[in-house]
Amino acid sequence: MLWSYNFNLLKDEFDIKTWLAIGASIQVAVSLLAPAKYVLVPAALSVFILVSGWVLAYLNLAPNKYMDGVELSRFSLMFPEEDGSRPENFGKQPLAVFIVGIRSNHPLGRLHPMYQKLNDYYDKIYEDAAKYQSTNGYLGRTPDLIPANEYANSNTLFSISYWKSVEDLERFGQTPLHIKSLKFLAFEVNKKHSNDLGVFHEIMICPPTHWEGVYSNMKPWGLALSKFPLPKGGFQGPYLERDPKKINGMWGRMGRKIQQAEADKVMAQLIPEGVATGVLDDVLKSAVVRVPHTPQGSPPRHGGSALASETGMEG
Repeated sequence: MLWSYNFNLLKDEFDIKTWLAIGASIQVAVSLLAPAKYVLVPAALSVFILVSGWVLAYLNLAPNKYMDGVELSRFSLMFPEEDGSRPENFGKQPLAVFIVGIRSNHPLGRLHPMYQKLNDYYDKIYEDAAKYQSTNGYLGRTPDLIPANEYANSNTLFSISYWKSVEDLERFGQTPLHIKSLKFLAFEVNKKHSNDLGVFHEIMICPPTHWEGVYSNMKPWGLALSKFPLPKGGFQGPYLERDPKKINGMWGRMGRKIQQAEADKVMAQLIPEGVATGVLDDVLKSAVVRVPHTPQGSPPRHGGSALASETGMEG
């Protein structure tokens, strides 16, 4: 359905050769319809606008859209307690990770009509999960992702979602809308278009202290955008930890201090000029003292705050 099509994905529907051919065809049409002296105006104007925008942003004379929402620091995260308070340690809660994607094997790629219907179900089941997020254990998901190196066209679309437990994920698979989508997949897609479309999913179960995340000069992404329901209503995002001594190490960010101490000894041998002398720590600290970039119209964020809070709570 064209009215439900995600036009943000349009650029990935065709390879670069196809887009160049489309552009050339448009230019030919302009040259046939417009006076000769105006033939190059559309192309020249487009190039001027694009290059001007890049130059102005590079010179800090115009907003850099790529900086919108970026946290200019290095940080890790901790899930809040059930009451929304800040936990004492990292990785106290379990986590289930669900990766699901759809693919078109048809020459039309994602423009295949049945793919569009399958994509609609894909979007709707996550809308349904978000609708009942206060009770169903759904924590959030990444934006839709497209592999950039997949053949000439990027015909696979997938996302990663996060859940409090695999039991919550199982109950999600039993909701009426998900059952309806499974029937559509079984009786419409697989029977009538068995070779044209593909679907996959992967599940990972992470016990407490077996997951972590670290981000540096990044837009909040993935787990950093997760939301947790509060007893009195509303949602609380994860707490950010920016102390380099606490977040400088995979095991430490999982809340496993003994393993991190052992890893530090190994790293001190591998990078003696950094770890042993504190140089590496100084480099990591330098990211913390930078002034955070705050998009216009959004509240400032401080170290230790709940990132995606909808309640105004501060840690």
